[in-house]
Amino acid sequence: MKNTISQLTLVILAAVGAGLSHAAADDLTVVENLTTNGKPGGTETRYISSEHFRTSRPDGMGMIIDMKTGVMMNIDGKNKTYFEVTKQDLQDMQAMFAERMKDPKMKQAMAMMKGMAAEMSSSTEVKKTGVTRKVAGFACDEWLITMSSMMSITECVTGDIKYPVESLQAAAEFSESMRKSMTFGPGSKSSSDYAEKMKSIKGFPVASSTTVDAGITKTTTAMEVTEVRHESLPASTWDAPAGFRKVENPMLKSLQGHGR
Repeated sequence: MKNTISQLTLVILAAVGAGLSHAAADDLTVVENLTTNGKPGGTETRYISSEHFRTSRPDGMGMIIDMKTGVMMNIDGKNKTYFEVTKQDLQDMQAMFAERMKDPKMKQAMAMMKGMAAEMSSSTEVKKTGVTRKVAGFACDEWLITMSSMMSITECVTGDIKYPVESLQAAAEFSESMRKSMTFGPGSKSSSDYAEKMKSIKGFPVASSTTVDAGITKTTTAMEVTEVRHESLPASTWDAPAGFRKVENPMLKSLQGHGR
């Protein structure tokens, strides 16, 4: 679960662009091409307003975040279902994690995870590569983020894309509340240190490539923006898809099951 929350935090911060100070703009729609190991992985569309964020793929998978209320909706296009994660859910899951940590085996496993997180955070380096290029008509500067010898991320960010200015503060507050709810002890400091290092990257990411080298396998996933639209989004953009059925939060349900 912690990995899911960490990835979500990165998605949100990348979506609004850390440190930008543009004037207010219309809602933003961003279309991206995705690839995995050089092979086409379809498209993803991001919708950004002053209080909401949404990702959507052609297969119906995606998520919607209400940054004001802190409710995250996870959408499963395959099964035509969705579930919500609320602030209360996060608090409940944190309490359940803490209870499970009383088990010596779980405590040992968590200590290993926290050790890995601390190692990756301390070894993380963020620097400009000096490369400038154009993506979707926007000039962007390339940054390299290395995390130990296992992971490296290349991002090309631009300062030329305007977005709803309220999004920056809303996303920062939402990300911080998520981090505090789902991390504790040494892991909390690791995620905080990582976020601090990432603040040096100022701009909206129009291209990124992430390589994970696990020794036996090596995977590279990439994203490149193909279209940016400034247009008002209807309120229905933030609603669950028509005909989709709401189900119980499976993460909370799983933890409740382990506690029995």
